[in-house]
Amino acid sequence: MTDLNYDVAIVGGGVTGVAAGIAAARSGARTVVLEPRPFVGGNATTGLCLHSFLTRDMRQTVFGIAQEMVDRLIAVGAAVGHVPYGGFVSAVTPVDGDWFRIVAAEMLAEAGAQVIYGASVVGVERDGATVTGLVTAMKGGLRTVRAASYVDTSGDADIATFAGCPTRKGEEGTGKMQPVSMLMHFHNVDTKTIAATIGEVAPAMATRPDHPEPIPVYFNGTFSAWNDVIEREGIFPNRDHKVFFNTVWPNRINVNTSAVFGVDGTDPLAMSRAMQDLTQQCVRAGNFIRKHVPGFEGSYFMPQVVAGVRESRNIVGEYEITKEDVLEGRKFNDTVGQICFPVDIHHPDTGQAYFVDVGGDGAFDVPYRSLLPQGVDNLIVAGRCLSATHFAHGATRNMAPCLVTGQAAGTAAAMAAGRNAPLARLDVSALQDRLAEEGAYLGRAFERNAATV
Repeated sequence: MTDLNYDVAIVGGGVTGVAAGIAAARSGARTVVLEPRPFVGGNATTGLCLHSFLTRDMRQTVFGIAQEMVDRLIAVGAAVGHVPYGGFVSAVTPVDGDWFRIVAAEMLAEAGAQVIYGASVVGVERDGATVTGLVTAMKGGLRTVRAASYVDTSGDADIATFAGCPTRKGEEGTGKMQPVSMLMHFHNVDTKTIAATIGEVAPAMATRPDHPEPIPVYFNGTFSAWNDVIEREGIFPNRDHKVFFNTVWPNRINVNTSAVFGVDGTDPLAMSRAMQDLTQQCVRAGNFIRKHVPGFEGSYFMPQVVAGVRESRNIVGEYEITKEDVLEGRKFNDTVGQICFPVDIHHPDTGQAYFVDVGGDGAFDVPYRSLLPQGVDNLIVAGRCLSATHFAHGATRNMAPCLVTGQAAGTAAAMAAGRNAPLARLDVSALQDRLAEEGAYLGRAFERNAATV
């Protein structure tokens, strides 16, 4: 079969790949997004929140395509904006997953990006420091996708790995990775009763044009009140099991509480077993919730059809974002955006989540160097698998940060392709100017009184 030729090839159509695809195509590049699933949007499409756009002092640091998507979702009743929350994060941004998928696909099409669904990259062609093609399995067989610039938004650093770039996995020293999970969607529920029963702090409340009375849209808590039942029936592996809820509707809610441990998200056999285990765990947990938790009487539920992977590979890039960068809120001269979501790590052995706030002014910069894998000139990495330590990855892996790095990577890839220049030697100041023109916030990037590294 003939090769497929583009300026920019993006591998992975999750939230990161969506932002990268829109950014690259808007920059004038002939852009393709290769997505193995039959939908774009990744974990946002499954029903998870996009948080966080705001620091602890309620200063917004995330704009650009990320904010544009929220605005478009608000317009169709599928989002309620950035809602203050008194829990582990200062503000949350819940969205309807199905509508996120619809809006993301619309924005990619409007920008002129080609999405190929059911496309899995199974190999990389490389000549020296240049990736020359992606061997891709799709309907009809194997085809090679060629481009001037490549963007790895696979979540698992698949393309960087195929290209021979160094990567790492999991917790330093042990290699253990955070558990994989699967959301449950409940319908015909009383969200106010649920929040009053199980929320640890006051829920995030919001209104909708079609429902002016405030409704709880985000809260978290534990199932401690039912520890005896949980232990007796083997619902969860631990006492005081944590649970997270989000919604944009008064009578529907997404429940995030399942976990399977010891799963390598890059191992297809392990992931297949985890999918089965998670589905059965969700069925048990869902029946338990319907039976015991007030507000779920008369509800019905369905587990998601895909599992969420929190952690697998990270590239070892030209710069690795560190624990100190997060705890000090460090700024960098080559910043391409800011992250204000706290470190969010689900323990590899128990699944219990713990959170650590970003230090300094509440946000840290993402240096361009952390998107660049070692040894390849025309590949850039964004999203969950960028270069960060296990601790820092707890903040960088979340969806607002992924939208930030996705837009930066897509814009950089288009600029490099247009100039026939290596991504590794792109003029970062020109990239920052372009991102600023596109409305992506760069924090204090150009303030000379900032502490920079």
